[in-house]
Amino acid sequence: MVKAFDINNFNERKQFEIRLQIALLHNTLKIKANSKNPDKYDEYIEERIEKIRVLVDTTAKFTIMDKDKVIYSSEILKNS
Repeated sequence: MVKAFDINNFNERKQFEIRLQIALLHNTLKIKANSKNPDKYDEYIEERIEKIRVLVDTTAKFTIMDKDKVIYSSEILKNS
């Protein structure tokens, strides 16, 4: 089962931190896709994912929503 979190249910500081980690993750995935040496980004990507997991305080598979829009999904990331 996948847990769903609405980012709007977190305080402003935590919302900022979660959004920042998601943005860093997405940017790194774009850079990795165009890199001649994509493996060098794997550790950083895992660090971002773990930071997001700690911020939402879960060990389960999870999705972060902004109202009806998915802004992060551990399921989508693993399948890409």
